[in-house]
Amino acid sequence: MLPADVANRALDAVGVEPIGDLQEGTRQAQVVLRTYGASLRQLLRAAHWNFARSRRPLALLNDATGQTTQEQGAAGGPTTVGTGTPGMRPWLYEYAWPVDCVKARWVPASRFPTSPGPAPGNISLPSTPQTTAASQFLCMRELPTRFLVTNDVIPNLIGVPETWDDVPQTAQTMGQALTNQTVVLSNQPCAHLVYTALMTYPDQWDPLFTEAFVALLASRVALRLVPDPKQRIAIRDEQIKIAQMALSQARVSDGDEGWETTDNAPDWLRVRSRGGAWGSGSWAGVGDLGVLGYGWDSIAFGNGSAY
Repeated sequence: MLPADVANRALDAVGVEPIGDLQEGTRQAQVVLRTYGASLRQLLRAAHWNFARSRRPLALLNDATGQTTQEQGAAGGPTTVGTGTPGMRPWLYEYAWPVDCVKARWVPASRFPTSPGPAPGNISLPSTPQTTAASQFLCMRELPTRFLVTNDVIPNLIGVPETWDDVPQTAQTMGQALTNQTVVLSNQPCAHLVYTALMTYPDQWDPLFTEAFVALLASRVALRLVPDPKQRIAIRDEQIKIAQMALSQARVSDGDEGWETTDNAPDWLRVRSRGGAWGSGSWAGVGDLGVLGYGWDSIAFGNGSAY
C-alpha cells in the first residue's frame, strides 16, 4: 500500500475522483498533500501505537560533568561533546532528539556493569566517562527515570557560513533549526529513549490506525473537495465519528497491552519533596523536575471538537 492508496480511500469516502500520485499537481492531490503530513503526525501522537514504538540510544551533546569531553581530548580525536549550557541546568546530560521521533514516551533507567551509578543517598558523580550513544552495555533492569524534552542552542555550531551551501539543511529534520534544537535532558548516562516514531509506510500501520487516518484525512479534505455545502458538513462529521471510534479502540487496546499511563502528578503534589534531603529525590537533587513519561495527546477535529 502506498500513501496515494490511503489518500484515495479518503477521497472515496467523500465521493471525489481518485488521484494517481500525491505529487501529480491536481486539485485533489494538492488538497490532500497540504494536510497529509500534519494529520499523520497528529494521529501518531494521539495514542501509544504498538507498531510505531521504537527504542534507540541517544546521541550525547553535552555532559555537565566534563568527563566525556576530557576523555575525547585525551584520546586525541575531535571533541563532539560539550560541558553543558545554561539551558540544560540542573540536568547532567543533554541528548539529541532522534530524527524520526514524533513523541517521547519514557527513558529507561538502566544499570550498567561498568557504571553502576551512585548508591542511595550518595550525590557523587560517576567516575566512568560517558560515551556518545554507547552501545556496549548490558541492561539489568527496566524502570523509568525522569527526563525532560526542551529546546537548547546548538552547541557545536562553529564559525560563520560564507555561502548558502555552508548553511545546514534543517528544514526536513525534526527537532532541528539553524541555531536551536529539540533536546532530551536526563541524569541517566548512556540513555536510551522509548518513543513514537514517524512511520511513513502504510504497510507498517496497524489496521485501526489506517482506519482512523483515512477517516481523519477524509474529514479534513471534505470541506475543500465536496461541491454541496450541506453534504460536505455531513460527510465531515461522519468521518470524524469514525476516526474517534477507531482512536478510542486503539487507546483501549494500548491500555490492555502495556503499562503506560496518562496520569500526571499535579504540581502541588510534585513540589512536596522540593528542598528535602538528597536521598528523598532523584540523583543531583532534581527529583521534583521532569517527568517519568509522556502520555498521548488529544487531537483536534474540524468541527471544533477534540478527542
